[in-house]
Amino acid sequence: MKNKIAIASAFLAASSFSMGEIVINDFLSFEGFVDMSYTHTDVDADLGEASDNSFQIDQVEIDWLFDFDPVTAQVDLEYEEAGDSLEVEQAFATYHMDNGGAITAGRYASMLGFEAFEPTGLYQYSFAYDLGVLLPGYNQGVKFTYETDMTFFGFSVQDSTITDAYDNRLGGNDNDDTTDDGGFGLEAAFGYYMDNGLSFFVGAATEDGDDGDSWVINSYVTFETGAWIFAAEVNYGESDMDYQAFGIGSDVDDVEILSALIMASFAYSEQGSLTGRISYIDGEESDAVLGGYDYDYLKYTIAHAWAFTDNLLLVTEVSFADGEIDSDDIDTLSGAVELLFSF
Repeated sequence: MKNKIAIASAFLAASSFSMGEIVINDFLSFEGFVDMSYTHTDVDADLGEASDNSFQIDQVEIDWLFDFDPVTAQVDLEYEEAGDSLEVEQAFATYHMDNGGAITAGRYASMLGFEAFEPTGLYQYSFAYDLGVLLPGYNQGVKFTYETDMTFFGFSVQDSTITDAYDNRLGGNDNDDTTDDGGFGLEAAFGYYMDNGLSFFVGAATEDGDDGDSWVINSYVTFETGAWIFAAEVNYGESDMDYQAFGIGSDVDDVEILSALIMASFAYSEQGSLTGRISYIDGEESDAVLGGYDYDYLKYTIAHAWAFTDNLLLVTEVSFADGEIDSDDIDTLSGAVELLFSF
């Protein structure tokens, strides 16, 4: 649902930016992208100040697409600078039915969340939520979807759901003590498209694990009119799973997070677009060692995108986040220049 909205949006349509398949034969093709960026960040906090500059290749991805009608398959190989690793991001096969239904099995992306997982589907450089949110990412399972011109329905049974707690599992324990051997997750999603450009989405995910349970509700609405696209999203989730937060080694066992965003994007020409976004997070976490803490922040983002060609996009962004962790104020000003090459 969210990928369909993003790809069909006024931003991508007007900028003519696209990922086009390179066809090898009737059964095999591939596509991908190279994402590189320069970023500068200034942090002004009660505990001190910090500044950082970075120039790097953020991500390289190649997606192999197989078509043996009515069965298709996809394998995504990606390199991410953040983890300095090469991994299989997605690997799944789908059986397509004549009535619009499809059954997918393997490792695939969650149906929840307005923002796309890949930079090729984003309206700006950064994601809306810098702190952890209880939204799913990629998991292994079996999924049924049904889609028409106006409706979308999906239901997924998978080994895990909430990526904040358990990330990149493959059927159980991966020798990391933050995972849960016996957990399983469920996702359900429904979307409705209207002829006037208005779209609605609501979805939910839950996870039942040996070490606790988690659940999250996600809903958003989009409206497209001419060269404008507007979006608003609200998420709420809770978790009582024991896992390690922020990499500090303490066990977090009770989490409540509310997050939301509003966004407007205007494609002022066939090559350029301007996007503004406001995002918000309010969270409470209890900690077995530190005793718990509250945090909230507002993030203001403005971004400009310029498509030199169908395959080369330049994105510039400025963001300011006004946050607070317990009684400590944290203000973050960041800028980014991103060059995105797709093929």
